[in-house]
Amino acid sequence: MLESIYSIADEFGMKVICDLNVGGGGLYPGDPGYIAALAGISTEAFAQAFGHHPSFWGWYLNNEINPLRESDAEQTRFWRTLWKDLTAKCHKVAPGSKVTIAPFFILDKYGKRNVWPYYEPEEYAAWWEKTLKETGIDVLMLQDSGAEHLSIFTLTDREPFFKATADACAAAGAEFWVDLESAQVFCKDWDEAVSMERGGTKDWRYVGLGWLKEKLNLAAKYGTNIVNWGYYPVMNPLAKNSGLTATSIDGYPVNLSEANANYASYKEYVEDLPETVPAGLKCIPKMSGTLWWLVPNSKNLAVDELYNAIRREIRGQRNAGMEYIWIVNAYGSFSVVK
Repeated sequence: MLESIYSIADEFGMKVICDLNVGGGGLYPGDPGYIAALAGISTEAFAQAFGHHPSFWGWYLNNEINPLRESDAEQTRFWRTLWKDLTAKCHKVAPGSKVTIAPFFILDKYGKRNVWPYYEPEEYAAWWEKTLKETGIDVLMLQDSGAEHLSIFTLTDREPFFKATADACAAAGAEFWVDLESAQVFCKDWDEAVSMERGGTKDWRYVGLGWLKEKLNLAAKYGTNIVNWGYYPVMNPLAKNSGLTATSIDGYPVNLSEANANYASYKEYVEDLPETVPAGLKCIPKMSGTLWWLVPNSKNLAVDELYNAIRREIRGQRNAGMEYIWIVNAYGSFSVVK
């Protein structure tokens, strides 16, 4: 499966970002040196297997953690040590490759959910500036809808976090990208959002092309690139019959009947975009790649069937103007043979 992805990406002139074999935010407390060393074995093997491909571009640290302050000294030390060791390993086994991370922020300023603390954008960004400097991470891809992903959030809610984090990245010598979300939980206010969450009735839907365009323009104001979460499943034209992609979000069912139309309207929008960056923006306001959670169904398909299915998925991304293939769960289709 992975060899097919890299080979097809080579053919289409695309770039692949794959996660490391050390995921999740629940690794703390632990020995960061040991965790990094263990993950480093599979990282080296992965680079040996696929590093010869022109499309082998980078790595993804799939560790979503609650925002921290410097006063969270032990956790801060843990994550910075782990990420520094992993980043160094990635750069060693694949010189020139990039290491990325996609953190979230909190917009629950008044404790409606009361799950994680709210930090002002400058507090949040200050932690990331020091973290980027200490670890050598190359690219920070900021999730654009916080940890709550709610339809009630405005551009005004988001912009201070974009600006503060972009400034932090610039000070640390890292690239600032935006991880724009094309799916969200629809609700009329915070009270309804909390009620739906606690009742297990989240209403995940496509954000709509009009709102997507507005979010893209804000992202392009601060980010030098834009990637996406939500194409899978709400914009995937193959969502109903792919067999290789998720068809729900966090266990919640999603209506896939409009995915093909969502894709078509976005593709038409992309085709009308200028070829150069518009004045006042830092990149063309489009999604240059999307998060793709691999569903390893290779055992259910013959080799040629699997290859053709993967090719259809990647062609769909490419035809929608995407350049990066951002893979999660790569190690569900990869094992180190000792």
